[in-house]
Amino acid sequence: MRDARPWTHAALFGTLWASAEITLGTLLAAGRVPMFGTLMASFGVLCMVTARRLQPAAGATLAMGLVVMFLKVFFAGGLALGAVVGILSQALLLELAFTAARSTLPGAVIGGALALATAPLQLFLFFFLFAGGDSVAALDQALRSFAQTLGVAGPATLALLAYLVGFNLLVGGLLGAFCWRLAGRVRARVRGRV
Repeated sequence: MRDARPWTHAALFGTLWASAEITLGTLLAAGRVPMFGTLMASFGVLCMVTARRLQPAAGATLAMGLVVMFLKVFFAGGLALGAVVGILSQALLLELAFTAARSTLPGAVIGGALALATAPLQLFLFFFLFAGGDSVAALDQALRSFAQTLGVAGPATLALLAYLVGFNLLVGGLLGAFCWRLAGRVRARVRGRV
C-alpha cells in the first residue's frame, strides 16, 4: 500500500487554508480592506510550504489547492471566480517550483515569490477584463490626481502594478524561506520525540 501521509497533510493543511479563506477572507472582503488578497495569499503560501516540507510528495501542493477550491466554493455559497483562480494559480506555481527544485529551499523561495506576485496581477487582470480598457485609463488618471494632491508625481497604473508585484515577489520569497525553515524545525522536533 502506498504512503497516504502526503495526501493526508494536503487535506489537513488545505482545510486549514480553506477555513481561513472562508472566515478571514470573507471578513476582509466585507470590510473592504485594501489588498486583502495578498494577505490571504500569504496564508496560502504558509500552508503549502509547510505541508510540502513535512511531506515532500509531488502533486500534493496542487491537491491542496484543489481541496481549498472545493471547500471555498462549497461552503462560501457559490463560485467566487477571482478567489478560485487565485487559489489554483498559487497552488500550481508552488507545485511547479517545488517540482523543478525537487522540494528544496529554492523551490519554497521561488514558489512563494511567484504565488504572492499573482495577487496584484490577478486584481489588475480581473479589473481590466470586467471593467474594460477605459476603466483602466480612468483608474490611471485617478491615481495621478490623487498623487498630485499629495504633492507627489503620481505613478501610472502600470508603474504602480510593477511596484506591487516587485514588493510581493520580495515578501513571497522571504515568506517561503521562513516557512521552509520553520517547518524544518517542527519536523526535527517531532522526529526527535518519536
